Amino acid sequence: MKKKFSVFLKTNKYEIVTFLVDFATAFIAFKYFRNNLLIFLFAVVIFVLSFVLVIYLKTRDKDFFYLPLDSPGKEKDWVGRGVWKYVRSEECFEITNSNVGFIFPKTILWDDYSFEFDFKIVNKTCAWIVRAINLSNYIMLQADFDGINPHIRLDGNWIVKKYSDADVNLGFNEKLAPDKWYKARVICEKRSIRITINDPKRPIFDRHWKIPDGFIVSYREREDEDKVVNLYKEIDFDFGAIGFRNAGDERGFIKYVYIQRL
Repeated sequence: MKKKFSVFLKTNKYEIVTFLVDFATAFIAFKYFRNNLLIFLFAVVIFVLSFVLVIYLKTRDKDFFYLPLDSPGKEKDWVGRGVWKYVRSEECFEITNSNVGFIFPKTILWDDYSFEFDFKIVNKTCAWIVRAINLSNYIMLQADFDGINPHIRLDGNWIVKKYSDADVNLGFNEKLAPDKWYKARVICEKRSIRITINDPKRPIFDRHWKIPDGFIVSYREREDEDKVVNLYKEIDFDFGAIGFRNAGDERGFIKYVYIQRL
């Protein structure tokens, strides 16, 4: 509830100030200019309606989404395959047994954005998706207890990097604990991705990773599955949706998702 209230204040601060000023103006007019009570009430009703209208119009074309994922029925706006369900005991959503993951398509045309959420690794990993063009093409940041392993999904094929690779360097200075909630923030600006993790009172990780320009991708021939063809493919992930993925018995919990366009 505190998070919801703070988001409301942050995103509607100008409308709230406008409302207070209008209310004060109506009160002063009533008190000092001897307007009757009916005029005062009418003015207040008009001001309230204008306040609600401004917020409604803003949310129709907003640059942010707050998705608390703390109650059932919140999965309707997500697209994917596998297990994406509400966990009543933790008041959160679980992602597991999903080979392609789940994405939030309302952000599919966003370029630079900030992606915040609370997460818990229940078994092995909790993976986060950014720059998803569709379920077959995206960047995935797979967090395990020791670091973050970037995965690039191109036409359904995986290009996997390890946190310990020299061109990645996303290892944690201290291991994440199983069954413990952390706060993560991923900032995507062009090809640069900044990842921060808090525990939850102190920062424990802050690192940048750059999306590579291209990769060698291996394909098997349809006519001869034993024959492998290597092709160089440019990577163009300058925009795309956010999401989550865990395959097989990988299991993670997610809640309090906040996305804001930069």
